[in-house]
Amino acid sequence: MSLSPTIKCDEKIVADRLHRLTGQVFRLLPAREEGEDWMKPLETIIVELTGLFSLLNDQPGGLTTVSKLEGLRKQGKDVDFPLYRRTIFECCTLLSNLEQSMLEKR
Repeated sequence: MSLSPTIKCDEKIVADRLHRLTGQVFRLLPAREEGEDWMKPLETIIVELTGLFSLLNDQPGGLTTVSKLEGLRKQGKDVDFPLYRRTIFECCTLLSNLEQSMLEKR
């Protein structure tokens, strides 16, 4: 039994949201390279993705994406940059794949 509600909405709206979030995840990479604060934007992304995926009944790849981003958050500034970069690219790929699957449902 699921405790969170599942909502129905246009797949295009969800795809647009995933596209925007993919861009936000990608922007974490230059933020860290340039010494900017990347932790607060990361936390905001995690909150939004967690909420989105729970409302959409946990889309495939959603748990993996949130888990990877939460792992970066937990490690914080101690995470090695090559691992950070690889994880960001993996998350962008997962989100892009989810976006495409939403568009294909239309």
